[in-house]
Amino acid sequence: MMKVLLICTLFSLQSWSQASGSSAFSFTLLFDWKFPVEKIKMYVYEKNGNYIENVHCITNEETNSITVIGGNHYIVGVKFPTLVCVYEGVVYRSDTVLQKNTLFYLITHGMESLSLEEPLFFSDNNKIIEVKRRQKGESFQTEILKHDDLQFLPMSSVHISTEMVRLN
Repeated sequence: MMKVLLICTLFSLQSWSQASGSSAFSFTLLFDWKFPVEKIKMYVYEKNGNYIENVHCITNEETNSITVIGGNHYIVGVKFPTLVCVYEGVVYRSDTVLQKNTLFYLITHGMESLSLEEPLFFSDNNKIIEVKRRQKGESFQTEILKHDDLQFLPMSSVHISTEMVRLN
């Protein structure tokens, strides 16, 4: 009886396990000159089982870009965390100065980590960049889509959370 219980316990542990791992990521974000990088703060929405383990953000004011290099822990099937860049600006309304933040989103689909050679460009017309990886035959193809507003994306593709972790 004890052997049967032990075998059942070992079998149940194997059948409920999830594949996980760690991966390195690297990408560069270019911003329109209207949004100087020294005024941009970076945050990440951590997703169930996919979180940033370490990160190094390199700001280049000459090119108005930020290169993000680091590592993340993931569970297979959980997308890379959504990155949110916040430009802290101001707007004038009725002779009053108000803080106005502009949000830029980097969303991924079909990838546990993200490494790109080409920079991703954010502007007034491209506030949301969606990177998709699709299987095409024996290999994968990366597709980069640009959107100006979240309202045109299906809510299943935008993972909004109640918590964000600031990266720089």
